[in-house]
Amino acid sequence: MTVQEEYFQKLSLLLKEKFTKKGFAFDSFNNKEEAKKFVLSLIKADDTITFGGSTSVNQMGILEDLKNYKNFIDRNNKDLKTEAEIKAFTSDIYLCSANAISKNGDIVSTDGFGNRVAAMTYGPKKVFLIVGKNKVCNTEKEALKRVRDVAAAQNSVRFKVDNPCCIVDMICDEEKCDIEKRICSATVIINKCSIKDRIHIIFINEELGF
Repeated sequence: MTVQEEYFQKLSLLLKEKFTKKGFAFDSFNNKEEAKKFVLSLIKADDTITFGGSTSVNQMGILEDLKNYKNFIDRNNKDLKTEAEIKAFTSDIYLCSANAISKNGDIVSTDGFGNRVAAMTYGPKKVFLIVGKNKVCNTEKEALKRVRDVAAAQNSVRFKVDNPCCIVDMICDEEKCDIEKRICSATVIINKCSIKDRIHIIFINEELGF
């Protein structure tokens, strides 16, 4: 076992302890292929399946598999995007990611419109949260900082908007941020999973998403 693998193993044990105490389900995987097989094994043939606009979910490679399910609503299909966002709240399965998690067992995410963070907190029967090792922060405060300085900035580049966080000095500046283009309109911190195991964290020993 390499040093990196041993560190991931120890980190996974710490995170599992913290998150399960707060009602979350938690499993860790060496790579996204293992994680994908695990998630697919928990999805039933008749489940209604939706997902958030998540780079991590796309990188996981699971979307092609989900197209084989009759009740999968593909958000990447422009004609189905609005329907997918609305039906997420009554779906059996919702896949998304977080912008950051803390070693204390907190989930921090931000949205431009709020559809993803809303579905994470309420609605879908089961939420699979795909989290790469790059999303881990020491504290909730550091997780909030990552959301602004890393996730929002990189997503601004991704969506080709010229917010202050992704141009010039790459510093969050609310006064200069164009409200129409703002990426971090709704920021949510989930400290507890009110329905035990509803949110299932899939922690992967790879860098995924922003």
